[in-house]
Parts: sequence; C-alpha cells; structure tokens
Amino acid sequence: MVNALRRWLEAHDLAAIVIAVLGAIFLLATILVVGGYLLVTR
Repeated sequence: MVNALRRWLEAHDLAAIVIAVLGAIFLLATILVVGGYLLVTR
C-alpha cells in the first residue's frame, strides 16, 4: 500500500497530488456533514 502510494507520487506531478489531497479533504468533510446530519435527525 505505502510502496504503491510512493510510486504514484513519484510518477505524477505536483498538480495531481494537490488535486488528490483536495479531493480527499472534500470527501472527508462531506462524510462528516452527512454523518452529523444523520446523527442529529435520529
């Protein structure tokens, strides 16, 4: 897993890495918002 990730990072440029990080942050934020909404509305 870690080795594959390192290989991916070496193969791709900085823009792709930044997009991946932003995408991951957006995904986590969405999961937190939806999860919090479901907890509150139960």
